[in-house]
Amino acid sequence: MFYQLKPTFEAVQEKPAEGVPWVEVITQEEMDSQVTQHPYLARSLRHGHSCKAELFDHCAAGALLVPRKEHSPRSGSSFAFLLTTDRLTFVDDTGQIEVLLEQLSYQPGLEAAPGELLLEFLEFLIQEDAAFLQHLETQLDKLEEQLLEQEEPQRFENQLHRCRRTLLKLSAYYAQLDELGDTLAANRNGLFSKKLCRGFELFSHRAGRLHSQTASLREYSLQLHQIYQSKIDLKQNRVMQFLTVVTTVFMPLTLITGWYGMNFHSMPELNAPWAYPAVILVSLAILLAEVLFFRRKKW
Repeated sequence: MFYQLKPTFEAVQEKPAEGVPWVEVITQEEMDSQVTQHPYLARSLRHGHSCKAELFDHCAAGALLVPRKEHSPRSGSSFAFLLTTDRLTFVDDTGQIEVLLEQLSYQPGLEAAPGELLLEFLEFLIQEDAAFLQHLETQLDKLEEQLLEQEEPQRFENQLHRCRRTLLKLSAYYAQLDELGDTLAANRNGLFSKKLCRGFELFSHRAGRLHSQTASLREYSLQLHQIYQSKIDLKQNRVMQFLTVVTTVFMPLTLITGWYGMNFHSMPELNAPWAYPAVILVSLAILLAEVLFFRRKKW
């Protein structure tokens, strides 16, 4: 699929004429068949397990791995890109790039140059991420309310674990985007204008702020996990305290029961008519004494 950038941004069936800046979307299979034409793309895809960018003599290449975000059509995809002075090539097997480019075409003030389009594309990827992080913060606030209001919040641990896992992926994603923007802004091969370098620098700062916000939310979720674990530990301590008291209270009674349960013939009180009620009274007296002692000690 080809897109020409001048005079307007639109899809075309054939490769645009010489001198017209354009965008190309190819699949992995198409790239493999043209590997000699796209050696830098092949290199980016081979190591495309994270977001990164590399600068070469006359081009820039990189990969983007967008984590899946709830209710976001711009997430959950991975692709590579190659940028030259007059062409921007994407490698994508999911069809997601074409959808994103279609959405991007409606952006006002879209620049008709490959470098500027790549910057717009990167900005478009994180355009709604601040709102998504706000949504995650709201979810954590609700979990905190459940934790404070309910003795045993339902499905708390599962929901918190899902939020923490999402934040972990986003934290790595934004850190990688921050580094990607810094690499492009460095412009070591002189491919970009000063204005475009400034744009990549601003993108890097924005990704850095999102990373900082994600780190704060991760810290918040860790605090919630610690509070939840403290409540669990407190409950277990109460149970253990209760069992310890019960065991301590009935230990003398167990000793008496075991002592007389041996039924030695030399125990004269075993045959006495008053022995059974006497043992009951002694046991009750011991139990009452222990209860009064524990209450005085506030155990």
